[in-house]
Formats: sequence, C-alpha cells, structure tokens
Amino acid sequence: MDQLNNLIKSNWYGEKNSSCDIACLREALKQARTEKDNMLLIIDLLKLGDFAVKGILFKMMSTTKDENILNLCIRLFCSVASHKDLLKSENLLFLSDLSENNANTFAASALYTLSYDVVPYLLAMLEEWEDTEVEGTIRNTLDIFLNYSDEINEEATVDEIGNYYLDFIKQVDLNNYYYYSSPVFPGTLAKKIIEKSVTSINDGIPVRTNVIPTLLSVWSGVKCPVQYDTIVDNKILDEIYQYVTILSKMNWETGAKYFYGNRVF
Repeated sequence: MDQLNNLIKSNWYGEKNSSCDIACLREALKQARTEKDNMLLIIDLLKLGDFAVKGILFKMMSTTKDENILNLCIRLFCSVASHKDLLKSENLLFLSDLSENNANTFAASALYTLSYDVVPYLLAMLEEWEDTEVEGTIRNTLDIFLNYSDEINEEATVDEIGNYYLDFIKQVDLNNYYYYSSPVFPGTLAKKIIEKSVTSINDGIPVRTNVIPTLLSVWSGVKCPVQYDTIVDNKILDEIYQYVTILSKMNWETGAKYFYGNRVF
C-alpha cells in the first residue's frame, strides 16, 4: 500500500506513467482484482486524459468500505469532476454515509471542483454536520466560493447562505470554473505563487498556501516546487521562476479546468 499511502498524503497524484499508454493501462484495469490496483490504474488513465474512466471512479466511491481508498477517491473526484458530473446526484451518493474524517475531506476538497454546482451539496452537509469540525471546513469552502461572510454574516444559517447563493449565481457564467469568484487561469495563480515566494524569502516565513501549489500541480502535471510550509531561499525562488516558465508554455484557457494538462469536460 506504499504507493497508495504516498498519494493519500500528497497534494497531487504523482508523475505520469511513462511506461504505458491508454490501451496498456485499460488492459491492466480489466485484469485488476483489488481496489488498490483499480485506484492506481484509474489515476494513471486520468493523467493521460482518459476521462471515460471516471465512471469506474464514481462507482468505487459508492461501494468501497475502505476509508483510505474513499479518501483518495473523494480528492480525485473533486480534481476531475466536471459541471455535468456534479449535476448528477447519483455520482455523489457516497455523501450520505461518510465518516467525519472523509466528510471533512470532501468539505475541503470541494474547493478543487472549482464549480458552483458543488455548493448545494455543501449546504446539505452544513446542516448535517453542525457543531463539528466539518462545519467549519464547509463554511470556509463556501466562503471562498461565495464570499458570503462579507455580505451577510460569518455565522449565517443554511437558508441564508442558500438564498445568497441563488442570487450570487445569477451573476456568473456557470460554464466557467472559478476560484475566489474569478474564472480560473493558471497565469493568475502563478503570479500569486511568485508574490508569496518573494515575501517568504524576504521575511523568512513559510509560503502558507496549500491550494495554489496543489491547483498548479494538478492542472499541469508538473509538481510545484513549494508547499504550505516551504520557506523560500534563492535556489527555490529560481525553481519557481523556472516552473512558471514551464506553465507559460502550456495551452490554457481562462475559466477552463484541467487535469495533468488535459482539459476536463
């Protein structure tokens, strides 16, 4: 389980499998007999842009009894789910029977869907997980999506946030994917990671951001050189500039979602 455990602890899904193409991995998937093997092959196929395999991922989320497998499934689901995937409630049946740990995982990972279509699920969970750690995580994710705390109240009720959401989405293009209410674009986040890295090297403090390095790594399939607790030095700053140069040479469209360089549909 070492590879699986490493993925569970990581903020991305590792390098692409350079030894197999889609046909090879598909054949291996037919022969797979364990959830672990299925999971690893699904990840490798998704990295190559074979999004047809998402159906197997969705089924595994609803049937697995393994907490670690489900944890990774949830994170992967949020990374590759399209608007259409989120609108199909049968894809999220797993939400009805979650441990507190994996409820918290979904609440945090929902941010990586970058889709306002995940908000109704978070609102339903907010009522269910009231007065737990999960509630705080849900509220934080909802606030990043909606910025509701500045407009109504940090402790707003489910109904108040729900009504605010219904008004909010009238102002956005729901075909786009969003981060902090703006259509996502890697160049914008690359600029922010440079700014945070410069602050880190000047002040001797950690970068203190999880989301941006994860998004850039997962979108591009190239691991970001910094993580939350990285204190940047001159060498790392050079690596950041090189990293941003790599990203700048890739094809991106504002408001689109990507997984390992492949546009998510």
